Amino acid sequence: MPTADQAMGMIETLDIAVFQVKTESTLNDRTSFLRVQNFARGELGHYVYLEVGSHIGGSLFPHLIDPACEAAISVDPRPTAQPDERSQVFHYPENSAARMISVLSDWLPPAAMTKLTTIDSDVSDVRADAVNSKATLALIDGEHTNRACFSDFVGVLPLMKPDCIVSFHDANLIADAIVNAERLLDHLGITHETVFLPDTVAVIGLGSLASAVRDQLQPHALDRETYLDRSQRQLWSHIAEVHSQKIQAETERLHSENSKLIEEIECMRKTSLDAQTHLAAIISSTTWRASAPIRAVVDRIKRRFAR
Repeated sequence: MPTADQAMGMIETLDIAVFQVKTESTLNDRTSFLRVQNFARGELGHYVYLEVGSHIGGSLFPHLIDPACEAAISVDPRPTAQPDERSQVFHYPENSAARMISVLSDWLPPAAMTKLTTIDSDVSDVRADAVNSKATLALIDGEHTNRACFSDFVGVLPLMKPDCIVSFHDANLIADAIVNAERLLDHLGITHETVFLPDTVAVIGLGSLASAVRDQLQPHALDRETYLDRSQRQLWSHIAEVHSQKIQAETERLHSENSKLIEEIECMRKTSLDAQTHLAAIISSTTWRASAPIRAVVDRIKRRFAR
């Protein structure tokens, strides 16, 4: 476990080895997380960190060990499974705040852990007065569907100070939610600036921090339109791949059922031909011809009684 001084050196030099707890992020994502953290430290001096969707706390760790972080708030409804914009469901067994605290406690001193507050709830249900201090830096990393992500953004705003930074992980999956968040800020008349950092971290600076995000983070950012276009194409491709497997399985099932139906129809056709052949044999037989007068008399009697 690194000391506080060692950890600060890692954070300031963007050394991703500071991530001692497992995090579901790429190496470039971790560099981007540290870049945003350094940006917050430089612009704000001290900050309150809010995270939506923490799982076992991998992305919380650098903030808890950072003296510039005065408090960290983890908001997570702790689902055992949740959908994803990629048309899949992801499972999170043993997903609890108690487990996260246990994991973090193995790597952090008690003083760092006292900064952590956990709220097992959807952020849209958290009242503004439920937190002691409003946050100035947030990470939204909950359910990766556009609907849920936009809801998280709307829920986060009342918990933030007017001049703040809101970042998103897996921005390539929830790009539509981020664009909708920008439109909401436009509607509310809130000055903002958005950048997309490698690989999948989006950052929105609000209020007085908008220009700072543009000036300091934009040089490290990806081209917006290229990123959004590529993300959409990759998402569609992934969804097509997921559904193509389902379609192939359904096609094979229908083909199997169709083969069985063809066999049944062929069997019925053969049975019908056999019956016709048997009937023709009866009609052409000597017995059938010999009984014709008797059948004619029976038919006349039936017609008489039928009157």
